[in-house]
Amino acid sequence: MDRGYNYLLAKMAERNAHPGREEEIDRALWAELGDRGAILASDSAGFTRITRTRGTPHFLSMIQKGIAISLPIIEQEGGVLVKQEADNMLTTFPAPSAALRAATRIVLDLRAHNESVADLDSRIHYSFGIGFGEFLRFSHDIFGDEVNVASKLAEDTAQKEEVLLSKAATDQLDELPERWSLAPWETVWHGGTELEYRKAAYPPPGPRAISQDHSRPEKKKT
Repeated sequence: MDRGYNYLLAKMAERNAHPGREEEIDRALWAELGDRGAILASDSAGFTRITRTRGTPHFLSMIQKGIAISLPIIEQEGGVLVKQEADNMLTTFPAPSAALRAATRIVLDLRAHNESVADLDSRIHYSFGIGFGEFLRFSHDIFGDEVNVASKLAEDTAQKEEVLLSKAATDQLDELPERWSLAPWETVWHGGTELEYRKAAYPPPGPRAISQDHSRPEKKKT
């Protein structure tokens, strides 16, 4: 069965048509489509400016090149491309460490690509957000709290080439991959909700930046 957009609309129509059965329908939906894992969201830098100055076809060609570089890495790290929409990609992985490796490899490969491109408006830069948790997986998309968190970190928080991990994703890192560091906890507000995250770096800038302590500092009492 194709569990695409029409299937999603039909399930929500069923839910709306049966007040009082929401919990029953929700349990059945999670049993059928529930999944759990790491979510890697990416966003490219300069989309609006480059589209306006160089035109839509130019940026579309950059999107194609970015996907061509990224997709083999995603697959090699055990990831699944859920969707590519405009200049964004959304992928899932079994664990945050795999998503972290994939993001880093993509950044490094894009750096190598950019060094061969003289035109600054043809260079590709991504920012990344990583979440971890349960989500509903349809054939065309995934839906869940940590999906939203990863997207907010990638699109609205991270700078180009930055990889930000949510609290849930950080908690699932039993150990950091070799030569990785995590910056101290930071917070950002999106839609009235406080999101905690840590910035990953590879290679670490120095001994003092290396940290595998995933505990959050106690907030100061006021």
